[in-house]
Amino acid sequence: MKKSIVISFLMSFALWNSPSFAQKALTLDDAIRIALDNNPSIKINQSQIKEADAKKIQAYSNFLPQAEVLSKYFYTNNTSGLFPLEGSSVPVMNNGTPTGEDIIMHAKAPFPILDRDVLTMDMNLIYTLYAGGKRKNALESTNALKEAYLNDLRETEGNLSLNVKTIFYNVLFLDELLKVYEETLNQILEHLNMAEKSYQEGVRSEFDVLMFKTKSTDFNSQLIELKSKKEIALFALKALLNFSETDSITCIGSIKTTINYSFLSSEQLSDSIDIGNNKMQSLKAMKKVLAYKEKVDKAENLPTLFTFGNYHIYHGLDTPPFDQAWRQGYAIGVGIKINLFDGNLSKGKVQETRAGIEKISGYEESFKVQFKNKYLTSVQHIQSLEAQRESVMDNIKVADKAYEIAMVGYKNNVITTIELNDTQLNITKVKIQLLNVEKDILVEQANLQYLLGVIY
Repeated sequence: MKKSIVISFLMSFALWNSPSFAQKALTLDDAIRIALDNNPSIKINQSQIKEADAKKIQAYSNFLPQAEVLSKYFYTNNTSGLFPLEGSSVPVMNNGTPTGEDIIMHAKAPFPILDRDVLTMDMNLIYTLYAGGKRKNALESTNALKEAYLNDLRETEGNLSLNVKTIFYNVLFLDELLKVYEETLNQILEHLNMAEKSYQEGVRSEFDVLMFKTKSTDFNSQLIELKSKKEIALFALKALLNFSETDSITCIGSIKTTINYSFLSSEQLSDSIDIGNNKMQSLKAMKKVLAYKEKVDKAENLPTLFTFGNYHIYHGLDTPPFDQAWRQGYAIGVGIKINLFDGNLSKGKVQETRAGIEKISGYEESFKVQFKNKYLTSVQHIQSLEAQRESVMDNIKVADKAYEIAMVGYKNNVITTIELNDTQLNITKVKIQLLNVEKDILVEQANLQYLLGVIY
């Protein structure tokens, strides 16, 4: 019996200390860092950067010599070959003077051969000397493409960071809200005890007791609802961090914040968004990609100058005695290639690329206007929230003082249960208002950071 108890205890201890039950306490920076390391969207962008690197390798290969080996063994018919004709007597000459001797010479003439096996092998080396700028612009386009993908990565990081901040701030807000509700519930329970004692002494009516019991039940249900909302927020945060559902996390931090007034300056706002916003930078880089592609398309009809070398081996296998030996040779030289007419294919490519550049320019202007409006809206909202915060903090002082006075009046039977409860709920109300203001300020500042390309 004792042995089974010990085993059960050890198993429970092992399960509690396993990763599934481990409690992870995270600051906001921790959460952002983990999201950037683990989120699948980031890995997709990183794969795009690898694609750009691979495209650069392909583009750079056009600057290097191209070598190939081509070997063929084939059967053919109706090819011509040289065969000896009937011999003729030819006098032997010595310094232009006949010696009196004759030799038989056999001239050769082509005759058709209906069956023939042939083996060939060619080794070719080609190096492009001039291609009208196609190679250079193609290489530059891959550099611009990588720049665009890097900005896409930073845009994804910024958007992911904004989502993490928003959820993280909501979790902190719900934590503080739960504290306010629990504090209010404790006060209601305290009032309930006071009302029950006064009822037993005949000072208060049963209505007071029922009133506080009803309020405590209401606040208990609201606490359950808030805890459920917090669990939903934590589940969303774990999804962004790529954690499993069984992982347990705690958010560390405070919802109270100071305003970063450097974000509120509207001077040179367009330039700040133009330079800082990652979406804008990505569009600019993609426009550069298309600009280089347009140059490549325009160079399609320009002459291409190249140099080449060739080494070849040939053997006609079944036509003895003339092809019994291997025949080999080499060739070197330069060449030029000019595309005379391609059915307006290159012209259409240039027009398509130009239209793409104009489309990106339109997106660029549209996003610039949208981001500027969002920036100014967030700035105005923060300034409004700051004024609200000052007002709410004054209201909290007034509400606390009113509650103190009401409590004294209730204990001395000067005011009713409803009046005491109203002053208590007023404190809760203004505290919730303050928490909402603090949370909204944090979210708006996170929006400003995203618009300016700030991750942390």
